[in-house]
Amino acid sequence: MTMANRMNAPMIRYAAGSTLLMLSIALFGGYLSYIIPLLALTFLRPGAKKPSFVQGLLFVIIVIFSTFSGFLLTKYFYEYSLFFILILGLILFWIFYTDKLTLPAKLFSLIALLADPVPEYGMSTTLWAFLLTNTLIYGSIATIIVIWIVYAIFPDPADKRESQDQKTPVVKPDRKARLSLAHQTFITTFPLILAFIYFQWENYLLILLYIVVLTMVPVSSQKIGAVKLYGNLIGGIATIIFYWLLILVTNLPFFILLYFGTALLFAKKIFSENPLAPFLRTGFSALTLIISGAILSTDEAGAEVGSRIAQVMIAVVYVVIMDAVFSEFRKMKSSKRNRALRTT
Repeated sequence: MTMANRMNAPMIRYAAGSTLLMLSIALFGGYLSYIIPLLALTFLRPGAKKPSFVQGLLFVIIVIFSTFSGFLLTKYFYEYSLFFILILGLILFWIFYTDKLTLPAKLFSLIALLADPVPEYGMSTTLWAFLLTNTLIYGSIATIIVIWIVYAIFPDPADKRESQDQKTPVVKPDRKARLSLAHQTFITTFPLILAFIYFQWENYLLILLYIVVLTMVPVSSQKIGAVKLYGNLIGGIATIIFYWLLILVTNLPFFILLYFGTALLFAKKIFSENPLAPFLRTGFSALTLIISGAILSTDEAGAEVGSRIAQVMIAVVYVVIMDAVFSEFRKMKSSKRNRALRTT
């Protein structure tokens, strides 16, 4: 591998991996499979490392366990509303708090738990949970296989060095920081989760799932709110352009080529020192989520794309507002503490 190829390896791997997952879902995907390519991007983002065989196997096992747990919880306890909500809340808070799970494992587990109680129209919760379990298990296996393939074809020079030298220990947030973040994430998401379950807003499930993703995936910028808001606006505009090009040639090969080219364009900036990199990374995630669920060659596809852009932006505005509320609360708390210290 030449020096230029080594420098471009993460960029090409990002585009190739996301495209292979998109192709896999287009060919074999099931209910709610549109979320899989978005979740897989967490394995390919800047700073991510190749999962070892044991780590990949453990990831799949965790997803299988969490999806079956979500299925059993929904099947046997959904009718007991108060008990179901209590258990669901405790499990969600633990996932938000723990540092024992990787980010992809957390996201797959959360999707399983949150989507199970909100079945598509006319479908029983048990059948929906069963179908969703199959989708997420297949998605986790497909994801880890694709990740291993693209890391094998486009390795980083650092991969070999780390296999020979000791790996740099990962600095994890302390207990207090994790607890604070878990509280914020729980307060942001759980009331909305209860509303979706109670009112059965199955047509707008994308909003709930994207809110969870936005609150869980870290943003590498001090302007977190701006990145989420303007990054998703970029993604929405890019999706419209993508769709306009797609309707010119409505077939799967062109769709895959167009998506791969778009991924390369975004990746060139995402894996750079450009200050717009966090915005474009968020934008490409939004494009991937929106376009993966759209039908390619019908009039309904246009309406679907428009509806998904609207739902994504609703999720973004909600998260940005909640982030601002918590930021103001922390400032007020810090100000009161400082005044108390000055008076003592």
